[in-house]
Amino acid sequence: MKRFIYLLPVLFLCACATDDIALLKKSVSELNSQNMELKKEIADLKTGLTEQDRKIKTVNEDIRLNAEAVITLKSDLKSMETRLNDKIKAIEAQLPQSKAQKVEQVQQKIQSSQSDSNKVYIEDNIADKATLYNLAMELYKSGRYEESIDKFRSFTVRFPSDSLADNSLYWMGESYLNLNNLEKAAESFRNVIENYPQENKVPDAMYKLGVTLDKLGKRNEAVDILKKLILNFKYSDIANTAKSKLIEWGVKDE
Repeated sequence: MKRFIYLLPVLFLCACATDDIALLKKSVSELNSQNMELKKEIADLKTGLTEQDRKIKTVNEDIRLNAEAVITLKSDLKSMETRLNDKIKAIEAQLPQSKAQKVEQVQQKIQSSQSDSNKVYIEDNIADKATLYNLAMELYKSGRYEESIDKFRSFTVRFPSDSLADNSLYWMGESYLNLNNLEKAAESFRNVIENYPQENKVPDAMYKLGVTLDKLGKRNEAVDILKKLILNFKYSDIANTAKSKLIEWGVKDE
């Protein structure tokens, strides 16, 4: 009996120890579980960091390649600019000479064909071409034909490549017609046709040349001019006028 009594504390302690061991095992198990979760999270973080590192390296590589491309592009653009400037300089070096030659040729043709043996031509001192042309037109409209001829001639000599040069020659011819100087009028109209074949006054100049030649007794040449006018400008109003003139002359329009 006494032995049993002595064993009771031992048994009690054993029971307590068993409970503690069970709790300890449970705690260890929970810690192991948490440890596994932490390891998994760490592994996921490492994977994420690796992916981010890869993306950063890719971006850095793209930046490097783009920087190299920009440098190459700048170099190419600079080379192109240099070549373009060289071409422009070469063209500019050739253009003034060829243009000057063309202007000189037109001036010589106009001066030689339009020179008036009875008048000494004095270079007009009006610098602005628009002012000079408008003045010539005002003189023409006022019936001051000799003065208008001087101004129109000045315009064509000084500005032979201007868009109004053909108009100036044409109205010079009209001025000569009003002065009944048929030869000079014909020369002026012919100059419009020969020197400015692509300009807008050519059809009118052809018609007036034909009419003037007829007055000079050159009917056959006049007919040829009007027929050419009708052929080349068939849809223009002046072509219809030319047809009427041929009918008036008794010429059949073929």
